[in-house]
Amino acid sequence: MMLTIGLLYLSLFALAGRMQRHRPVLLDSWQRRPWVAHLQLAGWTLFGLSLLSLTLWADFGIALVAWIGLVPLLGGIVVLGMTYRPVVARAGVPVAAALTFAGLLV
Repeated sequence: MMLTIGLLYLSLFALAGRMQRHRPVLLDSWQRRPWVAHLQLAGWTLFGLSLLSLTLWADFGIALVAWIGLVPLLGGIVVLGMTYRPVVARAGVPVAAALTFAGLLV
């Protein structure tokens, strides 16, 4: 589950960071980097990988329902962090990367 949560958060952050409207808030001084143009592709790829990571679960049905519940939960964290405290949304990226790494090891 850690792998799925990490991939899903990173994908939603990347998709939001690619949008012209949210880029200044989320990426701050990083918004002029050349890799920003590839955030949309990275976001959709990570989104698909998070869905694909559900195959590691023994019960795919429960995993799918959990994934469907995680999408609005993590999206809400990104949106609320972006609205009220962008530092919270940006601080979630290393946490999500650590969760992804830990999920790969387990």
